[in-house]
Amino acid sequence: MQMVVMCGLGNFAMYSRTSRKAMAEAGGVGLVQEMLRSSNPQVSTQAALMIRSLFSNHTLQEYVSCEIIKSLTDTVSVNSPSIAAAMERELWTTAMINVEVVRTLNAVLTTFPKLRSSEAATACIPHLIGALKSGDKEARDSALDTIHTLRQSWRTMPTETARSQAVLAAEAIPMLQLMMKSKSPERSFHERGNSLLNCLPGSLTVAIKRGDNLKRSMGNTNAFCSLIIDNCPKKKTKVVKRTSSPVWKESFTWDFAVPPRRQFLEIVCKSNNIFRDKILGKVRIPIDKVLTEGSYSGSFSLSEESKKDDGSNRSLDVEIVWSNQTF
Repeated sequence: MQMVVMCGLGNFAMYSRTSRKAMAEAGGVGLVQEMLRSSNPQVSTQAALMIRSLFSNHTLQEYVSCEIIKSLTDTVSVNSPSIAAAMERELWTTAMINVEVVRTLNAVLTTFPKLRSSEAATACIPHLIGALKSGDKEARDSALDTIHTLRQSWRTMPTETARSQAVLAAEAIPMLQLMMKSKSPERSFHERGNSLLNCLPGSLTVAIKRGDNLKRSMGNTNAFCSLIIDNCPKKKTKVVKRTSSPVWKESFTWDFAVPPRRQFLEIVCKSNNIFRDKILGKVRIPIDKVLTEGSYSGSFSLSEESKKDDGSNRSLDVEIVWSNQTF
């Protein structure tokens, strides 16, 4: 019976703009929203398609509201099922439902930018991340489109709202990095994925593992490393005394509201002396590479300011990781 009702409403609403308005005035939009919560996947899918058709332009702009977004993702009514309950019914785990619901979300948010800063839009982001991780190509692409649509308004919406959405969207960073490294993504996906990775907040973690051949021509080597990134607090390892092959295994983390694009991590290796610390060498590592790939590690040769010491082939083992924020 529900499918019969949905088909009847669809046929009537598609007839003309006047019929759409008549249907909305008679409470048809609310009825379609109720159909979205149906346990019948076919009815729910048809309802999502209907919402998308009704609100793909401004004909019914006076009827659009946050309730449309809530009905697609998270219902606040005590007597209505939440998205968690919907997921238990496998509503969001059905690929067909997943794709059509996310496509409808994107269509509504694209047509009506004012909804992008709403609490309902913010609340839908975790579900978009779930769709992105679902493994279904169409669901993944639709979720990426929707997150990208929200991102377009971060500069104009209230600062706190933009930050909340960005932090939630940052959960997509590991998945985006994995997809960007695969050989299959289309060019358009690379462009959208790279655009998001270049604006999502995250954490840069640098692990200083060990040094090699940090010997001096005279005296013992008491090695430590200073880590420097522009406009960020300087970090420093402990001092490892009397060895040219120090082992630190220390990690340091910086949190960024926006990725540190076109910046460098500078690591300066020194020997701690009584009167003056002696520079053993330094290395500058571009951060851009790790923003897209997620991690970057290896043995880095240290450049030397002076050749007086026997410091040939000095190196540091370093690992750098860019991930979503953990705070």
